[in-house]
Amino acid sequence: MSETELVLPRRLALQMLHEAQIAGDEGIAGVVAARSGPDIFFVAPFAERLDRLLAQGSQQGRHPWAVFRYRPGNDNAPVAADFSERPELLRLDASLATKGVLQLRAWKFTDGRVVERPMHIED
Repeated sequence: MSETELVLPRRLALQMLHEAQIAGDEGIAGVVAARSGPDIFFVAPFAERLDRLLAQGSQQGRHPWAVFRYRPGNDNAPVAADFSERPELLRLDASLATKGVLQLRAWKFTDGRVVERPMHIED
């Protein structure tokens, strides 16, 4: 059985890619939170603790939906350890893995494995 594609709003995808572009060498982490669909994005330096970002969304009555990461120089797929905090949340990674073009990919952790989730962007 094939999984349905993840649909990400274009505005949100562009916001994540923009944040990655201006992040510099430190990288960033973020949380996508939602009321009814992914609608808000909190971003902080990569060293920021995930629980602090998650709490920021909860204070506004939103539920965490995904974790966003941009780690310059590390264009590899996430590994199981990257899901140590909140493994049920998707991971959205920005990387320069394809010919230096910034791209966004989605990953999930299921049955002890990291699996890429098909995704497309729409208006």
